[in-house]
Amino acid sequence: MKANLVLNPDRAKEVGLHLLDALKGEGIFGHKELPDDVVKNLAEKLDREGFLLVVTYTTALDYMRNAEELWQSSLNTLQDDEVNWVFNPSAVVERGRDELLKALTKHGLAKKKNKDTDIWFTISRTLSEKYNGSITTLFEEYEYDTVSMFEDFLKNRKEEFPSLSGTKIFPHWIRSLKEKVQLPLKRVEELPIPVDVHVTRATFTTGCITGKYSSKGITETVKKKVIEVWREGLKGTGIAPIEMFRPLWLLSKHGCHYRKDGERPKLNECPVSNFCVDGKVVVTSKKVEIDT
Repeated sequence: MKANLVLNPDRAKEVGLHLLDALKGEGIFGHKELPDDVVKNLAEKLDREGFLLVVTYTTALDYMRNAEELWQSSLNTLQDDEVNWVFNPSAVVERGRDELLKALTKHGLAKKKNKDTDIWFTISRTLSEKYNGSITTLFEEYEYDTVSMFEDFLKNRKEEFPSLSGTKIFPHWIRSLKEKVQLPLKRVEELPIPVDVHVTRATFTTGCITGKYSSKGITETVKKKVIEVWREGLKGTGIAPIEMFRPLWLLSKHGCHYRKDGERPKLNECPVSNFCVDGKVVVTSKKVEIDT
């Protein structure tokens, strides 16, 4: 279907400012934490490199699945001495793909068994052979310039860094690292917002994009428009688009998710209720229907 959608960047700016204020206060529907925040509990038990590896590996599998379950599986694997070698790139290469598959499935870390194992093993081999197993050394190669790194990953490194080199996962990974570890990251404000179901849904329910559109799942057309409205809306605010992932995710997960057949049960508790649009907004991994 032809995209009959209107971008409202001024509205996105207002929505963004309101949501970030709410996040600083009581939270969004009382929530402030994302699924990947559970790893912060282990920060003291891991050395810096170990922590970077856990975030990197787990984020690489954060596609088309329940994020809470993913991160819990990752923590369970990390705390199990029998299988926590999976977070060591050289150990993964040494033990091989078959052993890795068994280890990743013990606590449900690999859901798509073959694909997830291939992603994990390939990233391990690249880190082990080219960077001595170090995420820090990888970032140093790019002098911590996240935009140069993003462009190179997209263009040249998909085979070496599967999943991490995607348009959603790469900025999602950088966001997660930036919020948890002190890294001298450069040009983070130029990265696109990671577009998933929650970010897309919240962008439409708040009227940052309006119009009429339907498709099977979140198409490239929709992704590009979501990226564009937040890039344009946040210009001059000092807010990086990736900073909006957290509040939009929370807004959708704990609020817009319950919107159905015109009913909006969470509206009165919503920090941006005055921006909530009338009409039809259905956004799932398999269907997008917009009529606002």
